[in-house]
Amino acid sequence: MTSHYTNRLNNLYISICCLLLISACSSTDTTPGTEVHAHLTHEPAAAPEPAITTNTSSKSITLGNGDTIELTSAYLTISEMELRTNCSVNPFARLLDTIYELVIPTANAHTESTPTKIGEPLVVNILNVDTEELEFGHFSPAATTYCGVTVHMHPADIDSRGLPAPDMAGQVVRLAGTYNGTATFTFSIDIPTELEHADIRFPTPIALSATNLTGEAHLNIEYNTWFNGLSATDISDLDTDLASNPTARQMLETNIVASIHNGH
Repeated sequence: MTSHYTNRLNNLYISICCLLLISACSSTDTTPGTEVHAHLTHEPAAAPEPAITTNTSSKSITLGNGDTIELTSAYLTISEMELRTNCSVNPFARLLDTIYELVIPTANAHTESTPTKIGEPLVVNILNVDTEELEFGHFSPAATTYCGVTVHMHPADIDSRGLPAPDMAGQVVRLAGTYNGTATFTFSIDIPTELEHADIRFPTPIALSATNLTGEAHLNIEYNTWFNGLSATDISDLDTDLASNPTARQMLETNIVASIHNGH
């Protein structure tokens, strides 16, 4: 009986994998003339979130306890964006995403672009002026209604746009600076593994039609929330070894994913 159920599970797994492979190759529908431009900004969240001070070559974050973090390096790799026609929360869909990653693992940040997906990664320099608007790319999708976008953060590769240095290839996040509080220390944190994707629902759906062929998607990274809930000890631990404090690492990664919102 065990063998019988094992075979059924194996068959189910194979069926799901086949469906995913078909799905991966089927997002090719397009309507001539359609364009949806995806833009990125990095503006801090308003109070009561931590205040930001912009210096000549750094940015300082004032934490709730009065301590400050002066960032001298801050990069985030946005590897892929995908338009969504269905933004309902679906646990089964999440499971399919997980299986998809197992069946077709992402070797690096570049993925194949389709009419509804931009797979050309961009490394965002958070230290650039907050008013800077970056164009991530544009979609050429079928004329229908799109409710949101999924943002993926995989490790950068050597061909990523905005790569600050060759050693940023293979990294998703790079943070460096000085923590100023009861203890003062410098830190450097690199995260080389992909983060959980961010699902962003548009405030107003983008409805493309024969009489409305263009749309705009604006996203913003509220980077001043990245260190929320992290103590000086947590940051020092992550500087020493990411694996030394998995709770702090999870909190930092969760904060980064949650910092991506609709822009203006």
